[in-house]
Amino acid sequence: MQARYQYGSLRLRKRKKGPNVWEFRWLENGMPKSMLIGTVEKLSTRADAERTVEHLRMKINVDNPQQHFHRVTVQGLADRFITEYASRKCRRNTRMNYQSLYNTHIKPRWGMEYVDDVRPMLVEDWFDGYNEYEVEQEDGQKIKKPVSRVVKSHVRKLMHIMFERARFWDVVRENPIDLVHQSQKRLKKPRILEVEEFKLLLPQLPEPDKTMVIVHQCLGLRSCETVALKWLDLNFDDLTVHIQRSFVRGEVNEVKTDASDKVLPLDPDLADVLLSHKARSKFTGPDDYVFANAEGRIRWPESFLTDHIKPAAKRAGIGDVGWHTFRHTYASLLAELDTKSLSVNNDGLAPTDHGRGQGE
Repeated sequence: MQARYQYGSLRLRKRKKGPNVWEFRWLENGMPKSMLIGTVEKLSTRADAERTVEHLRMKINVDNPQQHFHRVTVQGLADRFITEYASRKCRRNTRMNYQSLYNTHIKPRWGMEYVDDVRPMLVEDWFDGYNEYEVEQEDGQKIKKPVSRVVKSHVRKLMHIMFERARFWDVVRENPIDLVHQSQKRLKKPRILEVEEFKLLLPQLPEPDKTMVIVHQCLGLRSCETVALKWLDLNFDDLTVHIQRSFVRGEVNEVKTDASDKVLPLDPDLADVLLSHKARSKFTGPDDYVFANAEGRIRWPESFLTDHIKPAAKRAGIGDVGWHTFRHTYASLLAELDTKSLSVNNDGLAPTDHGRGQGE
């Protein structure tokens, strides 16, 4: 005989000091349990509080085949996904990205839908027609922004991961996103710098900014990897560089994938550029960052791009430049030159047989 589904009870508890709070109560192995959900300032209506406890109901009924007892909304699934899965399995930045993607794109359309009503055809039709989303500015006004295929791809991936967890928790039997196709092809061709444009940019950058951009371009790194380089990662005797960490939103972590964690050959000319930079630097210990700021701390790639690279590109007359511009340029030049990496010489960029492959 199947167990009954536990809905628990939700009540508003008065407090002598501070705002009243919502309290959720249920039974666990015959013993009463309770949890404070939030204040009435945060959850102003019972409906708000009910949505908040939905993922708790899923958890306390984990031994029951839940699809037979209680219909779960996508919001309830998302709450449990963030609370139980992402909080334990994902880095802080990944959790933040998941939460932002969900709140901005998934929640407005699917948050109040029941998970068993999320059908592949409906999701794919939504993606096909989802071309803009609404954003509230600091002044309270709302504006429309376009939705790129890359963003749609990220949204689809998150929905797929969420429904895989739903399968794991016996909330659904199949993942409806398995059958949803979403193209990742870019609608707009990415900006690629010509060699002459890169040569115009470099004189506009003072040291150590110039060396940082040269290393970033010639190794084809991500910006989060470039700023996280330490002197211990560079072996000038063997001419190698070990890419083993990244810096994203104030957090330093090991690189995300095995493909990114690599020891790369270092071109002799590029090694000379780095050694000249080291001779000028105040921070040259093994654990010091290669491109540390004036206080010896790691540079934030976003502010470095805004404060240094973009103004230099404007002065050079080469238009708008972003971190991905260098990465796309790197891949394009490697394909054009049929080589493995780039070096730098008096004429700018040149091919070499060292470095990271195009697809990595």
